[in-house]
Amino acid sequence: MAVKMKINLNHDQIWEVIDGCEVQIQYLFNAPITFSGSCRLTAGERIRIMSESTDPQAEVVTFLPVRYDELHVLLVPLDIGDTPRYKAYRLSVKTALFYEHFRLVEDGV
Repeated sequence: MAVKMKINLNHDQIWEVIDGCEVQIQYLFNAPITFSGSCRLTAGERIRIMSESTDPQAEVVTFLPVRYDELHVLLVPLDIGDTPRYKAYRLSVKTALFYEHFRLVEDGV
């Protein structure tokens, strides 16, 4: 099996799902509360890195889908999205799984 070279993750890089991948989703509110769960991204879905990490041992990669608004209706249940204090969602996955299921398609500037 070929060893995949680990590329530094930088803010605004665009990565693409190689195959279906289970990721964590966090629902963010205008209050000191968050809910989380999991969802599946399908092959070909593109994501944008939200934070820069110079730590090669970082546990988790945080990102948003490029098609954020389109996927919102699929990823955020109505009972959460309709809550007055709900403001956004974000996705994350363990770093090892990220490098296994995603490939870099556009380097952020």
